Amino acid sequence: MDFLKNLIFNNYESNKSSVALKINNEDMSYEELFNKSLKVSTILKNKDIQNETIGIVGHRKFSTYIGILGVLFSGCNYTPINPKNNQAKIMEVLTDSKIKYLVGNHSDIKELYQLIDNEEILKKIKMIITPTDSTKEDPVFKTAYITDLSHINTPNEIQNYDNSELAYVLYTSGSTGKPKGVQVTRANLSAYIKSITELWGVSKEFRMSQFHDLSFDPSVSDIFYTFCNKGTLCVVPENEMMLPNEFIKRESIDIWSSVPSIGIFMMKMGVLSDNNFPNLKIVRFAGEPLNRSIADTWQNAAPNASIENHYGPTESTVDVLRHIYTRNQKNEIFNNNIIPIGKSFPGMIIKIIDNKNNVIIDKNMKGEIVFSGPQITNGYLNDQNKTNESFVKFSWDKTHQIWYRSGDIGFLNNNNCFECAGRKDAQIKIAGRRIEIGEIENALSKFNETCSSVVVPKKDNDGNVIGCVAFVTNPVSKDALSRIRKDISKILDAVFFPKKIISVESFPKTQSGKINRKELELIAKEN
Repeated sequence: MDFLKNLIFNNYESNKSSVALKINNEDMSYEELFNKSLKVSTILKNKDIQNETIGIVGHRKFSTYIGILGVLFSGCNYTPINPKNNQAKIMEVLTDSKIKYLVGNHSDIKELYQLIDNEEILKKIKMIITPTDSTKEDPVFKTAYITDLSHINTPNEIQNYDNSELAYVLYTSGSTGKPKGVQVTRANLSAYIKSITELWGVSKEFRMSQFHDLSFDPSVSDIFYTFCNKGTLCVVPENEMMLPNEFIKRESIDIWSSVPSIGIFMMKMGVLSDNNFPNLKIVRFAGEPLNRSIADTWQNAAPNASIENHYGPTESTVDVLRHIYTRNQKNEIFNNNIIPIGKSFPGMIIKIIDNKNNVIIDKNMKGEIVFSGPQITNGYLNDQNKTNESFVKFSWDKTHQIWYRSGDIGFLNNNNCFECAGRKDAQIKIAGRRIEIGEIENALSKFNETCSSVVVPKKDNDGNVIGCVAFVTNPVSKDALSRIRKDISKILDAVFFPKKIISVESFPKTQSGKINRKELELIAKEN
């Protein structure tokens, strides 16, 4: 029985009247969510649409979640398309995934139409399905309305699907700028949900935040951990994304999940005061390095919560490692003051390899993080060469499993926990000497004025690194700068001190909520 069967039959009959979704001031029960999702599924199956990648248009609306479940119930897979993304990425996703069918409400579809300037793409889109709109308009494409279908009483029509089939395709940023479509199977998703449920357990009638953008795979954890375990998914409104403190309290959130950099802004605005969130049970961070100062502040703000750092690229289906940060670890020494990524999820195998692909056994020796197990995905859509580079077999593995090369540098510490030391390409060379960006950020974190700095390389017009620039969200006076430059010399060589320290109101963010270092690099180049 696949995870969809578990999702349906564990929840449908026993949980009909419970709240599945909370968006702004509106609730949707499990019964309504499943019935509307089944109607989306019925439309797709009636059209004999099988194993297609369906575009889910929009975000943070009931139609979003109805569409995702409906697509999966039909045996198809989904890819999110947010009209608020830049046009180039949207066109890449539509082209690469060969989208023929869209699910979303009319306002989001209209917004998407305005961004599609390619007649060939428009011709390939055969139909849209709108789950929630009551007003029937005359759209550009043929439209199917779930309101036209009679009520579906039971979910018994949902069959077991082959777990080797895709569940979703998520597009991540590539080194060349072209997004890569990561193919995640139903088996991958099922393995992840089984593991995170085993690690977290299930609290009765728990309430989970949905902060992450659908294009960022922690959203998968938010959605499916909640729906598979009878919780309520509480969607963070757009206007509270940067300061979600009132949302957390108002919605009585049990499990909060976000990127760590949200904590930086919350700290700056003074909303992470001690015991501010006594009801939180789990605080999960993912997607960026978790600085100890952020972890400590959250530990005080949510004293009854498990403060967790999760790690895993999209290619490994959300997360493969987890570290629980406790008060007993306050005096432990971590690389660059970054919380470890911890120990592996059940069923996943983690290794560190050197530049000759040999396994590193000694502790505290750095190498590339690689992993294998049931969460390893099917590689990249329409890019076999890139797939062959990243999804590999090693001669020392006699089981001949596929291993994913993360491109991240890490090591096993003395407590048998893995730590991540940044990307292989996150080192910079200044005046012929190499240093990791994290080392500079860690040195600056010792001072109040630069405690939450983000450092990026400064490059000339030919792309050569000529220094680095630090960005902070606090003003730094000339006297403070002079003092920091003097005092930091005890831990950082002068050649690595930033050419400039630039104060910004807040750090720019990517669509997934991470700090947008590429945008900061552009600012650094202009200064």
